[in-house]
Amino acid sequence: MAPRYCSRCGLRATEDDNFCINCGNRFRRGHILVKDVDCSPYIHHTDISGFLHDNYDRLVDTDRRLLQEAMTLVTREDSWVMKNAQLTVYGKLMKVVFFSKARTNKYVVHLTGEDRPTQQVEEKGWKLKVRDGFKTAWGWMKNAAGKALGALSGLRDWLLSFQCVGERCICCCF
Repeated sequence: MAPRYCSRCGLRATEDDNFCINCGNRFRRGHILVKDVDCSPYIHHTDISGFLHDNYDRLVDTDRRLLQEAMTLVTREDSWVMKNAQLTVYGKLMKVVFFSKARTNKYVVHLTGEDRPTQQVEEKGWKLKVRDGFKTAWGWMKNAAGKALGALSGLRDWLLSFQCVGERCICCCF
């Protein structure tokens, strides 16, 4: 892995961020980034990438990865879900809340114990609950239909395994 260099003075940086020990300690002292970003009419990945671009020098690599995970979450969800949403990103040196309108759908992006980004749904609005319930019920119905068709296919294969004996046999001459 190539060595990293400090964003401020050019000396060799530590492994967990972009600053040398001196600049990093000065930067961390009272410089934790806390921000609320209004993204109305809905949260879009361009809102997060704009924040990332505007604050690039103030963010450590881990916090950038968390913001990229947040962009992934936003692009996977439908825009109507993000119209009334709140997305909170907790990083090593930041806490950013992206929000729009009523904030009924709440998401959290944070680090796991192994310093990997993860995302969780904190709270769902009624529309999101209905959508997820419908998806679950539809999955159950597809699974049950697949099992029923599999059983019928097995019965058909069993019937076709008999030799045809001519007129009016059970396998093919109805």
